[in-house]
Amino acid sequence: MSTKATLKSRSQIAGSPGFHLYEETALDSSDSEDEPVYLQVDGVAATVQTLKTGGASVTMVLPRELARELGLLPDDVNSNAVAD
Repeated sequence: MSTKATLKSRSQIAGSPGFHLYEETALDSSDSEDEPVYLQVDGVAATVQTLKTGGASVTMVLPRELARELGLLPDDVNSNAVAD
């Protein structure tokens, strides 16, 4: 029996990346707002770097349409980015 509850997902098809946004249902918490969600992205280029301070830094190359579907970009943004 799965302990994953899907919040949003899309299958990877024909070269288009897929994703699975889910939460763990086995976690025993009275306040689900304090519980993490998990994001699995399939079919994208990614780099993972371990940080000396703990944890990791993950960089993924996402098509804009996938970033929009995940809510990372507004629907009306093309390239109004600010350079780092």
